[in-house]
Amino acid sequence: MVGQLEGALNTAKNLLIGNPEYSEIPDIAGYADIQDQWDKGYRATLEAAIQSGDCIPRHTEIVDFPKNSITFRPLARFSARDRLIYDALIFSVAASIDRQIRKPVYSYRWSHRGGRPIFWFKPWKSMQRAARNHLETDKSMRMATVDVSSFYEHIDVEILADDLGCLSRDARRSKNLNKFLISFQRINHAWGLPQGSDASGILANLYLAPVDEYLFKNGFSYLRYSDDIMIFRRDWTELRDVLSEINKILRSRRLSMSAQKTGILAPEEAFARIHDVRKASLSAACDIGMPGAYVEVRQYFDEIVKGDVSDTRSLRFVINRLAKLEDDYAVSWCLDNLPFIAHVAKEVFSYLRIFGGRIDEIRRKLVNFMRSGASASYPYLEQRIFRYFLSMELPDNRLKESAWLILEDRNREDFPREFASRYLGRAASVSEAQLLRHKFEEEPNVIMRRALLMSLYESKNLSRRYLRDVEEYLPQLQWVCRYLRTEPRIPVS
Repeated sequence: MVGQLEGALNTAKNLLIGNPEYSEIPDIAGYADIQDQWDKGYRATLEAAIQSGDCIPRHTEIVDFPKNSITFRPLARFSARDRLIYDALIFSVAASIDRQIRKPVYSYRWSHRGGRPIFWFKPWKSMQRAARNHLETDKSMRMATVDVSSFYEHIDVEILADDLGCLSRDARRSKNLNKFLISFQRINHAWGLPQGSDASGILANLYLAPVDEYLFKNGFSYLRYSDDIMIFRRDWTELRDVLSEINKILRSRRLSMSAQKTGILAPEEAFARIHDVRKASLSAACDIGMPGAYVEVRQYFDEIVKGDVSDTRSLRFVINRLAKLEDDYAVSWCLDNLPFIAHVAKEVFSYLRIFGGRIDEIRRKLVNFMRSGASASYPYLEQRIFRYFLSMELPDNRLKESAWLILEDRNREDFPREFASRYLGRAASVSEAQLLRHKFEEEPNVIMRRALLMSLYESKNLSRRYLRDVEEYLPQLQWVCRYLRTEPRIPVS
């Protein structure tokens, strides 16, 4: 059991640290302090906490993260300790869960040989391919689509606890995980499964297993990716009946179908939904470097931005294609429309970082946005902007003024304040470094204190004596203190 737990924790750490580009809310230092201290006692403290049952989350920030320009989903931002414990608890039972999941399910599968989750991109592509094969094999095939309304939020953790108990035949094995989930609901403005960790998807698969079982036992061809289900049948009435039965199963699990995303598609409409010929063509042209590909991509971009900007998938697709071509065609549009495209901030800032030749325009427009007052409504944009300036090593006095305002405003979310403090540390004068130390000492939030300690280190106002004092009197910060004692160059995640 100890060896299994150690392996689950190592997997959780490697996935947390190894894929920062996929994080909606990146860590201020890419968890470099945890990586440095992992084998020096950090993992051992997590093992001891799990073995003693100390698995209640200590710090959770619920972030209203944009799904499109006007709607949000509640993203759970755990402390590193809590996130690693949560993921490790799930990974400890992931192989057992995956053995119960039917083959047509492509999401959040477990590599039994590698002992880790299978990343989303290849399974998603495989499922799309399988759907096309179904529809191409029989041109009269209809497709029913099922989507669950606010799926993760409406998962009943008590029903899930029963599922886990049934899976293990021993309630004690899932006790810590159940304790974590129940505590998460009770102490936060959130419910259901925490969003933001791919590990939650493994539990979500188990929660929908009754739907898989019904479809399998009744001989329906189907494919599922999380709560996105495709069912294939020629007869419209049969598909309508199966949707009715699935709705009953979902209702018994406190879930409901999304009226907007559930339907029955005719063969031609189904194939068009699965296979966007134009996107496939543009993607292939970019991949092989076809001459003139940029003309077609630019034209597609113009159509998207003049039409439905809330089409998140298409907007992400075209920005990523322009990035692949290193074409700066969309730079000015992205900068001028930041408040309306916050839901694709990850892609936008990856795109902007490519174009050093336009850095003056990018700097000016980003700083103007930060100083306009509009940024307060978009904390995830504020974080991305500070991260951009840090990674590009761009000093700017006007941005520094905005950083002080954000740092001093405790009503703001933690994550932009963390990056604001780090930006200030990089560019601090002697007196500003002294003020940062004052901010550190009066800050009650341990997550912010970690960020401020890194800022003090980069401002050259962190003596070894003071670092020893912090470690002695604030044991929650012992790991970052020990990391900073190695005199590292702290990365920007």
